Amino acid sequence: MKKILLLLSFFVTLSACTDCDDDTPMAESEIVGNWELVAILSDPGDGSGTFQPASGKTLQFTDQSVVHCNISFCFGQDTQATSTGTYDVPTTTIDVDNCTGTYSFNERFLEVSHFCIEPCGERYIRVN
Repeated sequence: MKKILLLLSFFVTLSACTDCDDDTPMAESEIVGNWELVAILSDPGDGSGTFQPASGKTLQFTDQSVVHCNISFCFGQDTQATSTGTYDVPTTTIDVDNCTGTYSFNERFLEVSHFCIEPCGERYIRVN
């Protein structure tokens, strides 16, 4: 009987352990915080595009529905000026300097899509 109880307590303890790096999807309300660009999706127009590694861009979402970007928010604009705008959780939209994008969560990533003729987008990971 003691062996059974010992085994049972071992399995209960083992099952209580979790992995901090799991791929649990993020809740929509978890957008608040700092995000760093890790990949850009570029598609030549035939649907064969894939995310390619990228860096250098950060987004900061406040709990007041404000978003700050360390460079231009719009995809394809190479200005180094910081930009500030707003985001809306119910519609999952971001609007910065008359450039509107949408966002979604893909596992642990925040994916931002901008208006493009062919598919394009950016993938971010939380840094705080």
